[in-house]
Amino acid sequence: MNEIFLSVIIPTFNEQKRIVQTLDQLLFYFSSQDYSWEIVVSDDGSTDLTVRLIEEWSQKHSNVQILSLIHKGKGWAVKNGMLKSSGKYRLMFDADMSMHPNQIQKFLDSFQNDCDVVIGSRNLQGSIKKNEPFLRKMMGRFFNLFVQVFAVKGYLDTQCGYKCFTSKCAEQIFAIQKIWGWGFDVEILMLCKRYQFNVEEIPINWHHQLDSKVNVFNSTISIVQDVLLTKYRILSNKY
Repeated sequence: MNEIFLSVIIPTFNEQKRIVQTLDQLLFYFSSQDYSWEIVVSDDGSTDLTVRLIEEWSQKHSNVQILSLIHKGKGWAVKNGMLKSSGKYRLMFDADMSMHPNQIQKFLDSFQNDCDVVIGSRNLQGSIKKNEPFLRKMMGRFFNLFVQVFAVKGYLDTQCGYKCFTSKCAEQIFAIQKIWGWGFDVEILMLCKRYQFNVEEIPINWHHQLDSKVNVFNSTISIVQDVLLTKYRILSNKY
């Protein structure tokens, strides 16, 4: 059996309004690529029609599968999707498609630099960020400063929903991931540093979606708690 080149992991929770459009655009993009691919939709216990719509869509496309989970959080969905997939490279891809699929190749090209992880950034020189609400922008700056001081230095955007991993890195790091909620992104980067995986941050074009499910204030407080807990676990050798 030939190895799949790229797995795209889409975490979902009540995405019935846009998941079909997201899958359609990914399929259109991959139709012009010359490598093998799969899409793993990792559903975090949706209570709307998300699962049914994906099941109907996947009946026409054998390289699309859905992983139905109980509701625990985005980190839980990403973890299970990463470990379920089988690609040489495994890309986390938000369901709201705030990054267009035509930027996927930038992630794959970056692996030529002998890195293990490529993370998209909305804050690097060369990034284009559109329609970001002022409160979200200010909270993002505060949180990034907090991460630099208390967690892991060197990244301008830890929370972007587009990150790609080699299979080796994904299978090692996500197997020991413990944070199920919004703070999992920082936990993953802290674990990458602990186990000496090489991470590259690249600029992307990102467009804020008006129906984003992120509650900026509540999610920031939750992530801060998760980061401090992860720091404690690392210092206590609990990974």
